[in-house]
Amino acid sequence: MIPRSSLVKPDCIRLIVEWPSNWLVARTCLQNQRPAAETPDKWTSGNIGWGLGWMLYDWNGVSVFGHDGATIGQNSYLRVVPGCGVAVALLANGGNTDLLQSALFRELFKELAGASMPDAVFEPAPYPPAVDIKPFVGTYKRQGVVMTVTERNGMLHLLYEIFDGRQIPSPPLEITLSPVSETVFAGAGIGQDWIPVVFSTLADGSVYCYIGMRAAPKIA
Repeated sequence: MIPRSSLVKPDCIRLIVEWPSNWLVARTCLQNQRPAAETPDKWTSGNIGWGLGWMLYDWNGVSVFGHDGATIGQNSYLRVVPGCGVAVALLANGGNTDLLQSALFRELFKELAGASMPDAVFEPAPYPPAVDIKPFVGTYKRQGVVMTVTERNGMLHLLYEIFDGRQIPSPPLEITLSPVSETVFAGAGIGQDWIPVVFSTLADGSVYCYIGMRAAPKIA
């Protein structure tokens, strides 16, 4: 495990780039970069799927892997182009960090690796499709978060509540969801950017709601 305080050091970047030769045999390293699962949400981080622990990206034919992280007041981003030996990490603690990451990484990887990041803009559909929303109504819960999805005037409405033990909890977020496809919806709180809200049904019939790359099972 790498101490958080050391993540800003250049040694950390060199560690990631040289990881295959220093820590892992070639076969294991390749498994990390091979698709192991698709992600229903292809917009939040722009990845097409997951390897064994890594987010996997296709930047207009260039294979890229990496990972993002977020907690209260902190965001982190890592992207690696293994074919060029180029890795860039960004740690930020204020402002629109996603916008900063997109602008900075786009410029750096174009210059250093000749890789063009695809646009990952997410917006509501200009003409929302007709969707059966009844299967998505209910309560979804994951650690520290409860999401209540109801129907209002033919539209899905989501109440996002955080229960993480803080003395002063965050105020609940209310979002009206506009359909983009049969399972993907666009939602935005007051003064916020559009975010994807994705519903997925597993083979056993279990329904999940994905927000911010995190899945919450339907419990009621």
